Amino acid sequence: MKGNFRDSYHSKNLKLYLTQISKFQPLSQEEEARLGRLIKKGDRKAQRKLIEANLKFVVSYVKKFQGMGLSMLDLINEGNLGLIEAARRFDYKKNVKFISYAVWWIRQAVYHSLTQNSRIYHIPQKLSDQITKMKKIKANLKKNLGRNPDRDEIARDMKISISEVEELEVLENKDLSLSNQFYDDDVELSEKIEDSLLPSIEYRIIKDSVQEQIREMIKGLGEKEAFVLKSRFGIDNEEPMTLQKIGDKLNLTRERVR
Repeated sequence: MKGNFRDSYHSKNLKLYLTQISKFQPLSQEEEARLGRLIKKGDRKAQRKLIEANLKFVVSYVKKFQGMGLSMLDLINEGNLGLIEAARRFDYKKNVKFISYAVWWIRQAVYHSLTQNSRIYHIPQKLSDQITKMKKIKANLKKNLGRNPDRDEIARDMKISISEVEELEVLENKDLSLSNQFYDDDVELSEKIEDSLLPSIEYRIIKDSVQEQIREMIKGLGEKEAFVLKSRFGIDNEEPMTLQKIGDKLNLTRERVR
């Protein structure tokens, strides 16, 4: 029953999204170069136009990754993140079609997300050292106190905030891989996700492009479905909410929210 509800929910939202992006037409290479020049000058409207013209390509490309742990909507979202990054970095002087350049970024974004979803990680050394330190402090406190220490006690010994302890505990509970590489690329996974553990500068770009499409989708949804999408993608909020937090607000399980 839950699976049917979730499938229906994703199918409805996917249909709305595909309808919304169907109005965007592909660009000629000359038009892409013109937009590329404007983007280099900081023109956000040009960047948005380049992104929108290639949203349909992302949909067709990520289909091959279905059944690997992410819904089609999640795959599209991750692919769009790669598309946004490609638009930001596009070098129009190389005289190639934008999508020939963007496909690498789209692929990396999807691989990254699939890797995370599969619980394979390689975190930066600094965070790894902090987790090791936290484990030692936990063990010492437990020995001295005769019980498991609380986060406040751990934070005092580590001289960090309680919220930082919570973040380290989240990472500690992941299945960490210390040597996995990013599929067929000779690049360590840590190099790909290190920035994602820090505040993302791409978030501002997303607000100006993909999130507007989500706002259009929301207009056709019920109150609860609209709340889930707005909360998940940070629409009208400073930060996106986790599925767990959304579920807590709606008295639903994390899986039911998905």
